[in-house]
Amino acid sequence: KVKIEEAGGVDPAVAKEYEHLRERDEFFTAQLADLAAANSSLQEVTRELDRELDRRFKEGLSGINKTFSVFFRDMFSGGSAALRLIPPPSKPKRADGQEDENALMAEEEPQEEGITIEVSVPRKRIRSLASLSGGERALTSVALLFAIASVHPPPFLVLDETDAALDEANSRRYATMLKDLSAKTQVIVITHNRETMRHAQVLYGVTMGRDASSTLLSVKFEEAAAMAGSA
Repeated sequence: KVKIEEAGGVDPAVAKEYEHLRERDEFFTAQLADLAAANSSLQEVTRELDRELDRRFKEGLSGINKTFSVFFRDMFSGGSAALRLIPPPSKPKRADGQEDENALMAEEEPQEEGITIEVSVPRKRIRSLASLSGGERALTSVALLFAIASVHPPPFLVLDETDAALDEANSRRYATMLKDLSAKTQVIVITHNRETMRHAQVLYGVTMGRDASSTLLSVKFEEAAAMAGSA
């Protein structure tokens, strides 16, 4: 107190400013503690979501794999197909065996697993899609599409000329699978294939009249069959 008095006393403004700064320090300390707790909670939620997403993804992949194999065998009259996970690429390392920090910092997104398709076609030594013909790739794509739609049926499914590369025998298989799939989801098909149209419930077509104007026609096969039977 003597030294303070000798220094000229205490300026009331300084004491007031000190009190103000002390309150601000306590306030920010409490805010930092809340932010740290929120950050810890969010990290735990993120880890839990990652675990749940990984579990559901692998369950979905397993279900699609089983159905994919069934559709593939029906399409190719045998063989097998499966989706396989590809592990993420390993982290780059320096000559001394340590991870390359510069390369790691350059990565904008974390590396994730990929998916590849392994196939085995009857009477052919084929393991990859690259070795398949254009028609065989189309069949494989259709089988995978139908497998996904069967495991997780969407409200509706639009298929645009997916049967264009199919021959008559495969078109019949395609149309039968399409009819089975329509029990789970509404299917809208754009096609010129007669076998596919034969299995449709309602057929829409566009024709040009004598006046060169387009006219939309529709036919419900059940009603048409009933009218033909009564005629």
